[in-house]
Amino acid sequence: MKQGWLALVALVAGAGSALGVGCSSESKLNVVVEEGANAPHVNLPTVPTLPPPPPSKTADGAYTVYGVRHDAARNRDLWQKQQRVHGWIVGLYVPRTPDGRVCAERDRCMEERPHIYIADARDERDATRKMMITGYANFQYEIDTARTAALRGRPNTPAQNALAQQGLTHAIPTDLLEGAEVTVTGNFTRSAANGQRDSAGLLEYASHTTNTPAPPPPDPRRR
Repeated sequence: MKQGWLALVALVAGAGSALGVGCSSESKLNVVVEEGANAPHVNLPTVPTLPPPPPSKTADGAYTVYGVRHDAARNRDLWQKQQRVHGWIVGLYVPRTPDGRVCAERDRCMEERPHIYIADARDERDATRKMMITGYANFQYEIDTARTAALRGRPNTPAQNALAQQGLTHAIPTDLLEGAEVTVTGNFTRSAANGQRDSAGLLEYASHTTNTPAPPPPDPRRR
């Protein structure tokens, strides 16, 4: 019994001695900072400079594509109202048959309603920055017929002009071609009456002004 007691006292004494040594010693970390030519350098890429967004409106008061959507996100009163939007035509929908031909009336294609896309930059590729314009015709053949009549110098009939002046209809535009600079007036909405939709907002066509015509198509004889 006496030997067991002595062993316990020795164990406690040893633990206390170890704790005392641990508390009295100090841990030091030597840090050497190199300066000058020997100092390490971090090679980080330069911060890219993002171009500023386009202005909200043009000099004549028309909205840009960016501007009308940006303002409409903060002002609900802009929706379902006539707006003037300026842009470049960067794409147009042309219905085609399964073999790649442009649909004619006889084909009875299951086509979408005619529409174009405008953007603030003439070479825009980002689909989110393009705005759909629709509602100026029901079928592609109507546009083709109107273009043929325009080439032959056939103006609208007096009855057509009278209806257009009353706002009941409009002449089918023939110069909404890729590359043209236009200012389009129309109802700013997410869902057009013809079924075309865009949650970011589209224009349901009422009229337009062509600021810069589309460039002529390339001459096939020069290929």
